[in-house]
Amino acid sequence: MKKVVVSASSLPAGRNMSSQIEYLTRISQYGGDMYHLDIMDGKFVKSKTMDYTYFEQLREKSALLFDAHLMVEDVEKVLKNYIKSSANIITIHYEVFKDNETLIRALKKIKNAKKMVGLAIDLPTDIKVIDPFIKYLDMVLIMCVKAGKGGQDFDKDALKKIKYVRSLSPDILIEVDGGINDETGAQCVKAGADILVSGSYIYKNDTYEAIQKLKGKNG
Repeated sequence: MKKVVVSASSLPAGRNMSSQIEYLTRISQYGGDMYHLDIMDGKFVKSKTMDYTYFEQLREKSALLFDAHLMVEDVEKVLKNYIKSSANIITIHYEVFKDNETLIRALKKIKNAKKMVGLAIDLPTDIKVIDPFIKYLDMVLIMCVKAGKGGQDFDKDALKKIKYVRSLSPDILIEVDGGINDETGAQCVKAGADILVSGSYIYKNDTYEAIQKLKGKNG
């Protein structure tokens, strides 16, 4: 059976540090594999969340892999701060770059800093835009909802995108985010996903039970 990696989204815990620490502690204790740090600047998406200044206090509480998902408009301006942070993976959005050369330059900066490199593709974006960048990536993040808001319903078009990326590379990590619960998560894993990012489903239910169900362990 394929090992499913569960990454808990930081979004439901909000911008309060104590809430973030309490939630991260629960995730660490109850079988989560990663913490998905949703970074929103209020420009690329409407909401505004935590930023890199939270990372060090959170790192003191957990050794989980930290995946910084930058939903920000000006990646080039802030990237150095995340490269210096305790994030293990830095994921940037295809949609915020004006041309391929600028995006490739940013991907190389992350790689040169010995961080894992992720590229996120938002729901409305044609997945084939990923083609020129595969060789620079450790991970592709496929959004199953429109980026920027928690609690949305899973869009099944994401399954086709997962299969497409998997056809390009048998080895690249595929992460999915948005509307992920035990049912939609299982569909994504069957299509070829490796990492399930889940926010509301984990946060609003019994933490241990939700994580185990995402991993396919129901009893």
